[in-house]
Amino acid sequence: MSEKRDFKHLLSGGGRKANIKNCLMKKAQEDLAREKAREEAERNKIILERVPPLKIDGKSEQQLVEYCEMLLEHIKKAEGEKWDLEYKMKENDQNIMDLKQKAMDGTGKFAKPSLHRTGVNLNKSAAQMEIERRKNQARMRMQALQLKAGTKKEEEDREAAAEASEAAAAAAAAATAAAGGEAEDEE
Repeated sequence: MSEKRDFKHLLSGGGRKANIKNCLMKKAQEDLAREKAREEAERNKIILERVPPLKIDGKSEQQLVEYCEMLLEHIKKAEGEKWDLEYKMKENDQNIMDLKQKAMDGTGKFAKPSLHRTGVNLNKSAAQMEIERRKNQARMRMQALQLKAGTKKEEEDREAAAEASEAAAAAAAAATAAAGGEAEDEE
């Protein structure tokens, strides 16, 4: 029997910690429900204070018009108060942020901003862009000079080949002339 009870105890999520956790969760849910009910009651009470109950039974048309005008004045007043409260809230939030910033400055602890990826070209400053532009211009000048030097070398090679062929032609002409001159001497 004791074995079965121990087994059921394990299946029911037993254990002291789990039991305490469940009790705390139930208590928190009950507190939350009570808090909601209290807030709703407080809200209803405030509404009843600010807005008088609607009393239109047995009133003439003129009295209903006056009553509507009175309600309109209440609405305008409530909207004005709402706007004032919202403005104060924003102002207080800004003051809180300023005080937090001052406290962080005083202690020397700063919140690190979250980092995000950016493109390589997006972070370049104007000076870096100018340096890159000048490097590209210098690279292009060097390529042009190399190309120009290569064409000069080719022209020199062609001229040397032309001179060599002229010299060879002259030597051949001289050789034929010399061979022709020997033939005339033999006759």
